Amino acid sequence: MLLRSFIITGFIQGFFLILLLKSKGKNSVSDTLLMVWLALVSGQLLFYYDNLSAVPLAPKPLQLMGFAMPLLSSSVLYFYIHSFSFRTQSRWSAHWGHLLPYLLYCLVGFWFSFSSVGGISFQYGLPMFGADVPRGLQFALPVPLALIPGFYTFLGLRVLIDYQRQLPENYSYTERINLNWLKWVVLSLLILFVSLFLLIRFGVNFGYVTKEDVFALVGSVLAFYVFFIGFFGLKQTTFFTDIPVTPNPESPPDAKATYKNSGLSQETVDDLFEKLIRHMAAHKPYLDENLSLSTLAQQLDLTTNQLSQVINQKTASNFFNFINNYRVEAVKKKLKDPAYAHYSILAIGYECGFQSKSSFNKVFKQLVGKTPLAYQKS
Repeated sequence: MLLRSFIITGFIQGFFLILLLKSKGKNSVSDTLLMVWLALVSGQLLFYYDNLSAVPLAPKPLQLMGFAMPLLSSSVLYFYIHSFSFRTQSRWSAHWGHLLPYLLYCLVGFWFSFSSVGGISFQYGLPMFGADVPRGLQFALPVPLALIPGFYTFLGLRVLIDYQRQLPENYSYTERINLNWLKWVVLSLLILFVSLFLLIRFGVNFGYVTKEDVFALVGSVLAFYVFFIGFFGLKQTTFFTDIPVTPNPESPPDAKATYKNSGLSQETVDDLFEKLIRHMAAHKPYLDENLSLSTLAQQLDLTTNQLSQVINQKTASNFFNFINNYRVEAVKKKLKDPAYAHYSILAIGYECGFQSKSSFNKVFKQLVGKTPLAYQKS
C-alpha cells in the first residue's frame, strides 16, 4: 500500500511539473520533449498503480500499452538529452521512426492476446500468459523492455560525454552547465534497466523477490526519477543560452589538420593572436566569471571559429585553459600583494573570475601544482 502511494504521488507530480513547464510561456524543443517524457512516464506510473491493485480497472489492451511504455519513453528521454545538451532544433517528423519498437511490440502483444486462449494479461505489473501463447514468446516478451531502453540510455550517456568534452572549447567555466546531474541520472537508469531485467528473469523465479513487489519497487523508483528529472530540467532551462557545440564530434584531430582549410593564413593567425593578447592585457575580460568564447569573439570582432583557431594553434590549448591561466596569474599576483592581505583566498579567487571554491582550487592546483593556500605560504 505504501509503495502504491509513492507511485500515485509520482503520477500527480508528473502532471504538476508539466503544468509548471507549460507556464513558462514560450517553450523550447527540449522543454516540449521533457513534457512528453513526463506525460509518458506518468502514464506508465498510472498503469503500475492500477495493475498492482487486486482488481485492475484498465482493459487488457491498455494494460499492454502501459507495460510497453518504456520502449517509447526511453527514446523521448534520449532526444530530450540531445536537444537539452546541444540545443538541436530537429523536426518532429525526423523522429517518427523511433515509434516502431513500441508499435510493433503492441501489435504482437495484441495479436496473441486476441488469437490465443487466455491471451496475455497483466497482474502486479507482470505479464501472465494463456496456455496457447508460445513458450518462446513468453520468454522473449520482457527482453525488449530491457534492451531497447538500455540502448537509448547508452546513447544518451554518449551524448552527455560528448557535450562535456566540448565545454572547455567554448566556456571559461563549467559550473551550472556541465549537466553532471543528468549524466548521473542516465547512468543510474542504465543500471536500473539491467537490474530490472535480471530481477524479472531470475529474482522472481529463484524467490529473491515476490512478483507482487517487483513493479511496486520499480514504480516507486520511477516516481523519484519523475520528480528529480522534472525539477532539475525545469530549473536548468532558466540558465541556458545557446551553446555553440557540435553533437557527436570525431576524436580531436591535430590542430594544423583541423584548420588547414579555414581561410586564415599563419600570418593572419599571428596578428590575431597579438590582438587577443593586447585585449586580454588592456580590458581583462577573464575577470568576467561568465566569459564564453562567443562573448570574447564579439569583443574582438571575430567569429567563434576564428578565435578558437587562434587559441588552439598559438597556445596548443583550449579556451577554458587559456582564460583560466590568466585568472590563476591574477590570483598569484594578488596573493603576494600586501594590498590584498585583508582578503581571504576565496575572495581573491572570486575577484579574479572564478565562480566557485571547488573550481578555483581545482584549476589553481592543476596549473600551479599546489593549492592557493600552499602557494601563499611558499
